[in-house]
Amino acid sequence: MLPTKTFEGLTKDKQKKIYNSAIKEFAEKGYSQASTTNICKEANISKGSIFQYFQTKTALFFFVVKNALREVIDHYKFDYEINAENLSLQEIFSRSCRSLFEIYENYPYHYRLYQRINHEDDAPNYHEIRRYLARFVSQMTTRFISVGRKRDLIREDISPEMMRFIVENFLIRFIEEFSEKANSNDETVKHSPEFLSRRDELINQVFTILTEGISQKK
Repeated sequence: MLPTKTFEGLTKDKQKKIYNSAIKEFAEKGYSQASTTNICKEANISKGSIFQYFQTKTALFFFVVKNALREVIDHYKFDYEINAENLSLQEIFSRSCRSLFEIYENYPYHYRLYQRINHEDDAPNYHEIRRYLARFVSQMTTRFISVGRKRDLIREDISPEMMRFIVENFLIRFIEEFSEKANSNDETVKHSPEFLSRRDELINQVFTILTEGISQKK
């Protein structure tokens, strides 16, 4: 489902304005409750003209989801180019977590859209969209697991698939929980040394739990 040629003929600024209006509407209201009339109003285009650019609301939604994910991946790759082979597992994990936190902070509507897709099922083909989003999340955990296996630091008796499931779900829920708390604070608090120190302390605790478990050693 692609935009129409009419949309492709618009200036980049106008395309961006329509996109920004649409991602805000879908992120705040979800697919079913989102209004194309509101999107047109926010983008300052005539009512109903959105269907000159996208044949259906579904086409617009898929366009928004794919572009939002591309922006996040581009940010992640640009801001997180590391030589994983020369870092410890804990360093790889910590840098990945910090990068994900920054994405949630810098792209709030992308984050809300991601949450809606993962917790609501009103979007068309939502299973397909969830699989699409999962590809990005697995990039970090795949690297973490492959480096650990290569260095003989991760157990061989647990399948990579099970390990990815545990790490990804644990990490995603942890970051969601922490980010929700962070969003309730003002900018000065979120970037204070105390807040950042607490965030890094929690990341280290998560790493310890994931690598050592929760049982008491005897």
